Amino acid sequence: MHRLPFNLYLRKAHQNWAPRHQAELRALQILQTYTHIPAPIGIDAVQYRGSSYLLMTGLHGCGIGQRLATMTDRQLDAAAQDLKGYLAELRSIPNTINSPFCICNPLGGGILDWRIGDSQRQQLRFRTGTEFSQFLTNDLPFDDDARRQISKAHSVKHDIVFTHADLNLRNILVDEMGRISGIVDWECAGWYPEYWEYTKMHFMVRVTDRWIADVVDQIFLGYRDELVVEDMLAAMAPSW
Repeated sequence: MHRLPFNLYLRKAHQNWAPRHQAELRALQILQTYTHIPAPIGIDAVQYRGSSYLLMTGLHGCGIGQRLATMTDRQLDAAAQDLKGYLAELRSIPNTINSPFCICNPLGGGILDWRIGDSQRQQLRFRTGTEFSQFLTNDLPFDDDARRQISKAHSVKHDIVFTHADLNLRNILVDEMGRISGIVDWECAGWYPEYWEYTKMHFMVRVTDRWIADVVDQIFLGYRDELVVEDMLAAMAPSW
C-alpha cells in the first residue's frame, strides 16, 4: 500500500491480481451505496505495464489493536456497539448479482479468503451453503466425534450475507477517543454464510482474550457450534 498526497492510497500488485482489485473496488462501491459504514471510497482500478492498481481514499485513525490495552471498558463497549451497528448494515445489503453462485465475491467471481488457501490460486464460488461446507471438509480425516460436530453445525440453514471476512485488529480503525473511525481492507469481502464473519474474527486473534470476550462474542450471540467446527477445520486445513 502506497500513501499518496490528498489523502489517497494506492495498492499495487501483479496484473494477475487485477480481478481481486476489481472485486474490492466493487465492494467499496456497494458500501457507499447501501450503508453508512466508514470505509474508503474506491476511485478506480486499472492495469498498467504488467501491474494492477487500486486507488482509494484514506481514513483517520489507527488499528484498534494498538489501543486495545489502554481503552477503558466504557470505550471498548462503545466501540463494540458501533461495530455491531455497522455489521447489521453490512449484513442487510441486498444481493443484486444475477448469478447461480450465492457464495462469491462482490462481482460474482471467486472468493478470496486467507482461511482458505485454495482461494488464493483458484476461482472458488459455490451454489449453496451445503456445497461450501462440503468443500471445507473435503479430504480431511475425522473421527466419529468430529463428524458429529461438523454435521450438527453444517446442517443449520444459514442465510448468505455480505461479509467483510477479514475483521482483524488492524482493519478496524479507532480515533483518539476509542470510537470506530473506519473499517478497511475489503479485498476478502463477498457473500458468505452468516456465521463466517464471526468465525473469521476468531481466526487470527485467539490470543487477544479481551477482544474476543468483550467485543466479538458480544456482537455475535450464536454460531458457537460453527466456531468449534471452524476451529477444528482451520487446524486441519492449512490456509496457504
